[in-house]
Amino acid sequence: MKYKFTSVAVLAASLVTTSVAAKELVMGTGGPTGNYFGMGNDISEYCADDVTNYDLSIANSGGSVDNLLGITNKKYALGMVQEDVLNFHAKRSPKQVNKNRIKVLVGLHEEAVHLLIPKNYKPKGKDSGGMWNKWFGNSDKKASKFELSMLKGQTVGSWGGSMVSAQALSYFFNLNLSVAETSNNVNDVSMPLILVGGAPYSVVDEYLKSGKWTLAALDYDDISQTAGFYSKQNVNYQIGGKVQSVQTVGVRALLVGKSFRKKTRNASMTELATCIYANVADLADDPNTNPNWASVYDYIEDEGQSDWSYFPLDEEKLEEYE
Repeated sequence: MKYKFTSVAVLAASLVTTSVAAKELVMGTGGPTGNYFGMGNDISEYCADDVTNYDLSIANSGGSVDNLLGITNKKYALGMVQEDVLNFHAKRSPKQVNKNRIKVLVGLHEEAVHLLIPKNYKPKGKDSGGMWNKWFGNSDKKASKFELSMLKGQTVGSWGGSMVSAQALSYFFNLNLSVAETSNNVNDVSMPLILVGGAPYSVVDEYLKSGKWTLAALDYDDISQTAGFYSKQNVNYQIGGKVQSVQTVGVRALLVGKSFRKKTRNASMTELATCIYANVADLADDPNTNPNWASVYDYIEDEGQSDWSYFPLDEEKLEEYE
């Protein structure tokens, strides 16, 4: 009888433990060797214990689009998404992606938009105004900045998450681009490429060193008037044996989460956002974390904030970290 009584007691305790077990909070990141996955694990290392009633789980994913769609179909509770991808889907699918359903926890690092043009590229259709000839002219006449309107109606190549960035450019600037999925091949000079990545981006460096491609300078002042979520960037690459600075635009990675109308359902997101802000200096200084945290720290120190921000920072809890 004693043995039976002990078994029943253990079973009862097990049932109680199961009933109060924490729920899983799954974060979509990216591939296992990418920045998103690394930064997701850094967040888990620093902040998992600060999220009450939830176990924070970091998942490999297909990147920005997979993460965003995963939040809308309940695969993920939160995920990392490029800002241009978020805005693109908000415009295309406003019922699924809007300020009431998805909110920003924190702005992360920036990635640069690289527009690579094959040397002596022959644009499809009429070269209105001779802009292409001007851009490909000699060094004295060559236009210093590429005008996006020159891409109108062209086919551009891309791959991975950069394809959605190319589609977003086409959408916001009415370029009517045909975005073709291609591969990393410096010898394929049939079309321009749009690639988004941290600069210097090793793939872009490989293309430039082949001598077959030109990195187009993009005019931030002009672009930002139409799409304010792009940021101003200068990227440095060795071109023709010299390190050159090329102006372009960047897009910020964002950590976004599913939002609920009931405030208590958003408590875990508030806790996570607060923890990241409170620990960003240590994340930036820690030699074992992703290098992009230095960029995040600079962004927060400059009081950078996204217009989509929802989760308020709890000032009283921030003081507890000091």
